[in-house]
Amino acid sequence: MKVPLPLRPRLNLRALKPALLDNVGLKLLALLCSFVIYGFVHGAQEAQRNMAVDLVALLPPDAANRILVTPLPPTVRVTIHGPRTLLDGLRPEELGTFQVDLRSARSGRVPLEPSMIGSPPGTTITMIDPQSLDVVWDDLVEREILLQITVAGEPAEGFVVKGSPDFNPRTVHARGPKQVFDGLQAARAEPFDVTGLAEGVHQRTIAIDRPPQRVSFDTNSTTVTLEIARRLADRVFRAVQVHVIGAPRAVAFPARVDVRVVGPPDLVKPLRQEQIVPRIDLKEIGADLSRPNSMAVPITFDVEGCKTSITPASVIVKW
Repeated sequence: MKVPLPLRPRLNLRALKPALLDNVGLKLLALLCSFVIYGFVHGAQEAQRNMAVDLVALLPPDAANRILVTPLPPTVRVTIHGPRTLLDGLRPEELGTFQVDLRSARSGRVPLEPSMIGSPPGTTITMIDPQSLDVVWDDLVEREILLQITVAGEPAEGFVVKGSPDFNPRTVHARGPKQVFDGLQAARAEPFDVTGLAEGVHQRTIAIDRPPQRVSFDTNSTTVTLEIARRLADRVFRAVQVHVIGAPRAVAFPARVDVRVVGPPDLVKPLRQEQIVPRIDLKEIGADLSRPNSMAVPITFDVEGCKTSITPASVIVKW
């Protein structure tokens, strides 16, 4: 026997129409009120936000001659508690800056408190990170410090650095904490690189190395002047006989000297021992040769284009 299926009830739209359309204004007003109540309840809910705000330190005047040694963090993180309607649109710049008063210039721990930042009415600062700052102060010292200049590299073939570099300024005015100055003996600059330089006077502006932390220099560069000259040959001719002219029987004590010749290699290197003739001319110096006598007489010897020196520079001549 076939059992008949139950019939589904049919939706009577005509019957629902009056229920939906009757008193439409009141129904829309009720819907609007529900949205308003939801927004009010949701907005009144408590919420919190984490924000980073700039840290500003109020420091003592320069006349206090004190300097802060420990670095300070650039920002402080704060947690703000309050109604969601106030916090959702809150921007970090609306909080201003976190101002810490360090004008007492005393070392120690400084607590960070909510009163150091302005929070909007109706909100509360519930957490600050870090909660405190450990600060160390030192006496402020100022003095002149010598600059040190070094030379690096090698000039072109056949040339050398002549003398020491000249530079201006030769000192820097330094300013910083006393504990750093106790170990600061000099300021250094970048080396003057002479690689490949030939004969002449060379001038450059050289950067000064950065000072230690918390120390400042009044300048960051110096002008260095340096001369490059031709490489000179240097030869010493030892135990060279001294020639006395003007008195046949005159004798020099000591009879032999050392002669040093410094000059261009093409002039110095070809010299032979027999070409080195140091001499004393008694007539040129106006010695009285009419009777026996003795006197100390300087020795002369020249090589064109070179510098000469004799050891000893004078001898005793007897006649």
